[in-house]
Amino acid sequence: MEKELLKINILSIAVAGMLMLLTGLVLYLFKATVSNHVRFFLPIPPLGVAAYVFVFNLYKHYNGVLPEKRDTLLEVLCSTATASIVFGVFTTLLIASINYLKRHL
Repeated sequence: MEKELLKINILSIAVAGMLMLLTGLVLYLFKATVSNHVRFFLPIPPLGVAAYVFVFNLYKHYNGVLPEKRDTLLEVLCSTATASIVFGVFTTLLIASINYLKRHL
């Protein structure tokens, strides 16, 4: 089992790196189009790392085997919803805190 998780970990890191590389290349090729919206693309690297961690933990939780399609989809949807909510709350609190501190310092 330990060898299987090591293989999954290495593959997850490699594939996540490749996906981030491809995303970077696409953004570079279309830099004129996306240059005004770069602030939306800055979270891509940490999200890629979060996706890698999620996939590794998913396989680890299910003992190195991908669960049924329905369970996998449910795991991905729940994880995405949770991450979106946390990102939204964290971003809102960060904006509010910085705005408050900017006014009072």
